[in-house]
Amino acid sequence: MKIQANGISMNYEITGDGKWLTLVHGAGDNLEAWWNQVPSFSRNYKVLTYDVRGYGQTETPLGEYSTDILVEDLYELLKALGINETYLLGYSMGGRVVVGLTLSHPEMVKALIIANSGFAPMQRSEEEMQQMMKLREQRMKIVEEQGLEPIMDESTAMVFSAGWPEKNPEVIEQYKRIRLKNDPKSYLVAMRAMVWGAQPPDVSIIKCPTLIIGGESDGLMGVEGAKATHELIPGSQLVVMPTGHASAIEKPEEFNSAVLNFLAGLRD
Repeated sequence: MKIQANGISMNYEITGDGKWLTLVHGAGDNLEAWWNQVPSFSRNYKVLTYDVRGYGQTETPLGEYSTDILVEDLYELLKALGINETYLLGYSMGGRVVVGLTLSHPEMVKALIIANSGFAPMQRSEEEMQQMMKLREQRMKIVEEQGLEPIMDESTAMVFSAGWPEKNPEVIEQYKRIRLKNDPKSYLVAMRAMVWGAQPPDVSIIKCPTLIIGGESDGLMGVEGAKATHELIPGSQLVVMPTGHASAIEKPEEFNSAVLNFLAGLRD
């Protein structure tokens, strides 16, 4: 479905009934990436998924933007749908979006779940940062000239534990099909908006119940990022899963159980 919010047409889906649970996907994904979560979560909650600006069928005007705009998009989407309170779950890039909303509009967030996304200061060397920037520029050039398909095998495999893609080829193919639905031009706009090494927000002031999910073999964020974020947010809970970066896809049943157990234990 489509709705106008924050000056753009946003694509979203609502499934189930109950208290609101909003899911925000990661970079390179779209709302279909939650295929293992929506059927499970919607048995008990009214689940909102949407395409973040730059992905799926949400409108992506040309020009520069930042995480702040993605936070504004989410806020305006919730307002347009008449949602005053929601549980929030954000994966990777989506983790920054949900944290941003929690900090700017705490009254709207009943509980926060941060999956595979860290908020401690980055401990990467200058050389590592330069290598990351170089790799990103190389991928963007390929997408600009040839589209998304040439980078899809590598960019998909890197979010899983070593050897997992080879053991689960059907899941990998499904995930690649979902990611290939993104528009290359919009993808490039989104990639240019990502700022490597940006100073993380002060999550120590978050007051709502918070769950942090990390992957012990997460090659992008590192399990240390999840643990450090847990230390920064008072009273937060931490679950470390035997996965790479994409915990929700690699171990969906365990991921869903962690989320549902956390929500079931809330007093609200």
